[in-house]
Amino acid sequence: MLNIYYGRENIDKDKFIFERVSGQTLLLVPDQFTLQAERNAFRYLEVKGLIDLEVISPSRLGLRILKEVGGEKISRLDKYGRHMLLSKIMGDKKNKLEVFKGMESKASFIELVNNLISEMKQYNTSPEDLPGIIDKLDSDSILYRKLKDMQAIYEQYEAVISEKYIDTEDYLEHCISKIKDSNKIKKSEIWVYGFDYFTPKNLDLIRELIAYAVNVNVVMTYSEAGRDDEVFSMTGSIIEKLEKLSEELSKPYHTEQIGDRNCIRAGIAAELAVVESELFSIPVRRWEKDASAITLVKAANPYAEAETAAAYITRLLREDGLRYKDIAVICNDLEVRGSIISRVFKEYGLNPFLDKKRSILHNPVISLNIYLMQLAMGRMDLETVMGFIKTGLAGLSQEDTEELENYAYKFKIRGNMWNREFSRGTKEYEEEQLAQINQARDFVIRTILAFTEPFKKAQTVSEKIQVLYYFLKDHLQLSERIEQLMKEQNEKGYYEMAFEMAQIWKVAIEIYDQLVTVMGDEKLEIAELETILRAGFESVEIGMLPATIDEIIVGTMQRTRTGQIKALVVLGANDGILPSAVSGDGILNDDEKLVLFHNCVEICKLDELRAMEEKLAMYRTLSKPEQYLFMSCSVSDNEGKELKPSVIFNKIAGIFPKLEIKKDIISESNPLYLLEAKANGIKHISEALRKDIDGEPLNDCFKAALYWYKANAQKTIRQVEEGLFFKIKENGISIAERLYKIEGNTVLSISPSRLEKYGRCPFAHFINYGLRPEEKRVFEIAGREMGDIYHLCLMRLSEHLTERSLPITDKNSKWMNITPQECAEFVSRFMDTEGAAYREGILSGGNEERYKAGRMKRVCTDAALILVEHVQKGKIQDIFFEAEFGKASKKHFPPIEVDTSQGKLLIEGKIDRVDILPGNYIKIIDYKSGSEKFDLEEAKGGWRLQLMLYLKAALGKTQRPERESEEIKPAGVFYFKLDEPTFNASELSGEQLEEKIKAEFRKSFKLDGILLDEPDVIESIAGEFTGSSDIVPVRKNKEGIVVGTSKDKLLTNDEFTELQLAVDGKIAELCEQLARGNTDIAPRKSGNETACKYCMYQSICKFDLAFEGCTYKVVK
Repeated sequence: MLNIYYGRENIDKDKFIFERVSGQTLLLVPDQFTLQAERNAFRYLEVKGLIDLEVISPSRLGLRILKEVGGEKISRLDKYGRHMLLSKIMGDKKNKLEVFKGMESKASFIELVNNLISEMKQYNTSPEDLPGIIDKLDSDSILYRKLKDMQAIYEQYEAVISEKYIDTEDYLEHCISKIKDSNKIKKSEIWVYGFDYFTPKNLDLIRELIAYAVNVNVVMTYSEAGRDDEVFSMTGSIIEKLEKLSEELSKPYHTEQIGDRNCIRAGIAAELAVVESELFSIPVRRWEKDASAITLVKAANPYAEAETAAAYITRLLREDGLRYKDIAVICNDLEVRGSIISRVFKEYGLNPFLDKKRSILHNPVISLNIYLMQLAMGRMDLETVMGFIKTGLAGLSQEDTEELENYAYKFKIRGNMWNREFSRGTKEYEEEQLAQINQARDFVIRTILAFTEPFKKAQTVSEKIQVLYYFLKDHLQLSERIEQLMKEQNEKGYYEMAFEMAQIWKVAIEIYDQLVTVMGDEKLEIAELETILRAGFESVEIGMLPATIDEIIVGTMQRTRTGQIKALVVLGANDGILPSAVSGDGILNDDEKLVLFHNCVEICKLDELRAMEEKLAMYRTLSKPEQYLFMSCSVSDNEGKELKPSVIFNKIAGIFPKLEIKKDIISESNPLYLLEAKANGIKHISEALRKDIDGEPLNDCFKAALYWYKANAQKTIRQVEEGLFFKIKENGISIAERLYKIEGNTVLSISPSRLEKYGRCPFAHFINYGLRPEEKRVFEIAGREMGDIYHLCLMRLSEHLTERSLPITDKNSKWMNITPQECAEFVSRFMDTEGAAYREGILSGGNEERYKAGRMKRVCTDAALILVEHVQKGKIQDIFFEAEFGKASKKHFPPIEVDTSQGKLLIEGKIDRVDILPGNYIKIIDYKSGSEKFDLEEAKGGWRLQLMLYLKAALGKTQRPERESEEIKPAGVFYFKLDEPTFNASELSGEQLEEKIKAEFRKSFKLDGILLDEPDVIESIAGEFTGSSDIVPVRKNKEGIVVGTSKDKLLTNDEFTELQLAVDGKIAELCEQLARGNTDIAPRKSGNETACKYCMYQSICKFDLAFEGCTYKVVK
């Protein structure tokens, strides 16, 4: 017989059921409700164990039946096995698909196909049914083409598993067919509870239970002929279907509203009873009295919302004596807000349990599997090998892992380099240290080969999975390592991580079993096997169980089933979140489902039905609390975008007109709320102290809390006070002394580039030269390496050509007689010898490096040819290369001394090239592989100082005795660019192209800077020329007078002197600020270029133009 009992949520249905349970009974509930149903059974039956009563889900019931009557040994394909099989099928059919073409490798799309096939099976739709359905559709429609693709996939899927395996849905059908043979069913009373909806497949199960069980009792949430009957329309439809089933079986049925007054929930706050009766009622009957049991909050953002809820829960625990288990938290947006809720609740000392399924892709065991597949494919790149090691399961210690990673990263170890003993780094690593790194390398390679060699020899999928399994189990001893990880996680309080780790090896084995079941005898390429295995892992989500009964459950309306609770906290009551927006990311959208429905075809669940499920879930959940209901929404999201309250939030506000909507506790700034928890209170005390410093006095509540912290948490409050009262400006001089001066030196010494960096941003200078974070230098050819080699090549060439006994441009000098071919040959020899030895052979590291080396040889050759040409056209007495200025007697020039209030400051460095011209004029050249341009205003403003600093140093008294008495005068300062010229040659050909190449070639190497407007100086540098000079930025006008190609390129003596004085003033100013320890966050800007553009420390200073007080100091 079938008995259908129904009632609203003001009825205690658990009590109704357990008061009537007797004899051998099966309580059939949804999978996610089994734990709570068992707890309810213990509570109402007041027993310590369940003997005649068994709480069971449909899937477990099927397994129980097959164990009794036989048939459980059949090869079963679960959701994950189907996901892997579909991955292979779609890969095989990728050229035959139309709408789904190009999607076959995307795990998320395979999941959608998987879900649709599952739903079609639940709705009893087979591949044979699809042609008839498709024929009714417009052949030009997207729906027609989608179903054609689905037909091809579904048919192939069924063909593969036919007579071999049985999937989850067919397994349930198989179980249903065996119910008639089950003595357990025939002797049992069946109670069905917790379902709002039954798929056709589940209805088939109920049908068989009605046919063969003693009695079937179905308890539903339903009410008829009320003002809110719309919310129960779905369950009303299910009741009708159940009654029809009973009629078809010629079995009696009885439908009854639960009217037992003993089962009416007692002790419910009056306001909460109104929520149950009025939430979805039309018209609404307002509650005109006070509603102290209900709290509505509009918070500034999700974080403030979570903190307000945490403070509210803390008060309930402290003042009302509630326990964690008495409180449930519901949030439909756990993917975004779950981490915020968890973090904030833990700050308040609360114990939340997030009731959601978790992906396993981040788990180290799963990562280990994927990396092993990639290694077997021959991928020995740095990321793959180190990824394998850093799972923590490869057997290498943490210390060895870090040392090996640093070495491998620094020297770009990849490919076969892993198989050879490491030899680079002899200057950076001691012999013993390098031996230790090689020992770690050897261990890793032996471990990898222990897997890859037998894995490659294995032929079938089954053999390969067997190799994988035994390698993990025996060689890596994975079970023992997992046990150790779990122990460490539990000791650190990471209980959920430990729970996940406890399941992961079992899950991996299940995936292996499914893979062998589906395609064990097939021979697949390793890449295809890796794709399928990854697809299997991507489809898995692990559910967690609370570690204890006394935890705060944090879940969603649909998934989370609570027992009796005294307080309900609902977060994220915003439009689109509560109720949840109906998902439109399935294979078929709602319009397409409706087209099928109107053609009398139901192959999957309608979105309208999902919305009805959500509404019923909201009604049921919001009716659960007995004493308190807290509901909040956010005014904006984490990015500041506006959010609107949900219709549910507004509906409750409308039902209770006297209910005041509150602000979050941070916006209200009520100390009593902000100081609810010790751990979190310190944050708000810090903020209050900061305001006190700014002139807003502490109120009495914060003062009392401060005294308490000083008495009970002295260390914590001391750290807060030290941080708040620390003033970088007040301690600037001591900072400069401690951080900038090298130990043992009383005089601060800096380089020109360092002073220039300070001029651009004092704070970036402080981080770089004060805190000195170490940047890993990778073993690769980048801008720094190219610059080093260019400089070294030009210096070696210049040294080779310079004879101190002859003036540079003497007709007998090597400079004047070297041919272009000889110049190119010298560069080639240099690149093959010194260049090849640079940084332990970095230029021959691989194909990429060899390509760059070839390009660098071209640039060096071109630069050398132009360099020689420039010298040959001018007049130069002497040249100094890499000319150093500093304290040591061997330096070419003395240091630049700057007097500051804190003592002398020295500027020391190295000048790429100093040319001595006739008349004792001096020319400075700085080789640059970038796109530096000299600008007069930038030099005066301290933005670009290096060239002028080099000039200042070279004009100082020389430390070479033979030149002490000579007066040296400035001729000019220049950048010499080292790079390949580029230009648009798309419309040029023949002679035009050749001429253009020559012109652009010389133009690209033209010196950029300023020079003295003196005919002898100009001739010494540029030589004889007509029109524009190929060497410096000057030209001859119609009158034959030399002028600059642009403003401020040609300076008179007075202008040059004025520039030097202005730069000297800026140098003195910057040196004074630096010596006094100024570390202001004050970046500068010149034109469109800012100091922040390539700064690595932006995440530290947080400089942002959007904030008040954040502005650039403009140079020009």
